Amino acid sequence: MDKRLQNHIEHYKADAEEFDYFLVDNPAVREEERRRMQFLTRAVNFKSGQSILDAGSGNGWISNAFLDKDVFVCAADLSLKNLKSIRARYDPQNRGGYIVADLYRLPFKVAAFHGATSNDVYEHLEFPEKATVELRRVLKESAEVFVSTPYKENIVYYLCIHCNKKTPVNAHLHSFDENSLGGIFTGNNFKIASVTKFINRGFSVLLVYYLLCRWMPYWLWRFIDKLANAVIRKPGRIGMRLVAIGGAD
Repeated sequence: MDKRLQNHIEHYKADAEEFDYFLVDNPAVREEERRRMQFLTRAVNFKSGQSILDAGSGNGWISNAFLDKDVFVCAADLSLKNLKSIRARYDPQNRGGYIVADLYRLPFKVAAFHGATSNDVYEHLEFPEKATVELRRVLKESAEVFVSTPYKENIVYYLCIHCNKKTPVNAHLHSFDENSLGGIFTGNNFKIASVTKFINRGFSVLLVYYLLCRWMPYWLWRFIDKLANAVIRKPGRIGMRLVAIGGAD
């Protein structure tokens, strides 16, 4: 399949107009998303007074999680609609930043941020290495970064009725594992601090997380998730904590 996008900016702006990132109708999917956010907010160690870039901010859960901890979160997204929604929902005091930005050309100075996140973004990027080089440019030395994507996703294609070309479901262009995702970063002035695989696909299909685990405290849910992935070995997601090294180009 030809993965080249004719105009990725207009494509994702249109996508944001059609898709509400803040509305999840399926209660099982909503429960998994809640647990995923719990996991991700515990995976990073952003400190009070730091400036963090949320690269591809989506529904703004990073702003929701860290603005109250006196962390300056700059949400960067191609969709003005999403950014307005994040600000209205989570930041009425206007504590964070909201920038319409292309991850291939970030409008920030060199070494502007102490850390960054990019969640459910890299699988959508036509040129993930280009975005990684740009991300490194705007980070300080030793900045902490956390990236998450689906893990070893089986990308399904359908035939677009408009262009008669194969189009990936959910606009996912890449399927990552620890080697393919890690290689993008280690080749561009990052080192891998940790890799975690989580949310078992088998348990998801059987609705175990929703039917049996939704009332559990996080620590118990996480124990069951670890056990499931050790036994069934079908993790659905990968989270990678990275550290910026070397000089930004």
